[in-house]
Amino acid sequence: MSRIGVFLVPIYLVIPAVVLYFVIKLAIKHAIKELKDDDVL
Repeated sequence: MSRIGVFLVPIYLVIPAVVLYFVIKLAIKHAIKELKDDDVL
């Protein structure tokens, strides 16, 4: 059982981290686009 845990714990940590990374990346990309449209940048 502990061997399975060694593989499952990193997966439970990595998947949310990857999802969060893409959500933040998309949000930043969208925010920059918005600012460019408003002639702030």
